[in-house]
Amino acid sequence: MQITTNQQEEWLKILTKGMVTIPKSWRKELGIEEGKMVKAKKIANQIIIEPMEKPVSYRTYSQKELQQFLKDDRLPKKLEKKLAKVLK
Repeated sequence: MQITTNQQEEWLKILTKGMVTIPKSWRKELGIEEGKMVKAKKIANQIIIEPMEKPVSYRTYSQKELQQFLKDDRLPKKLEKKLAKVLK
């Protein structure tokens, strides 16, 4: 015998780094699968987590790639000094 409930409220334990586990039945009902993105928003004293309607492509970068981006984004020393004088 299987009992089906439409429970809309659960007590969730906050884990390391603020992580929570969304109940499996909710994830299944909302189509939230491992690795998918959700949108979280804070409204007053509530946190709303919504499944993403359309998939958004994204890429994660390695620490080495991020360091290279920062290096490539630096101003030449001469321009950096000139800009510092202008902004004073």
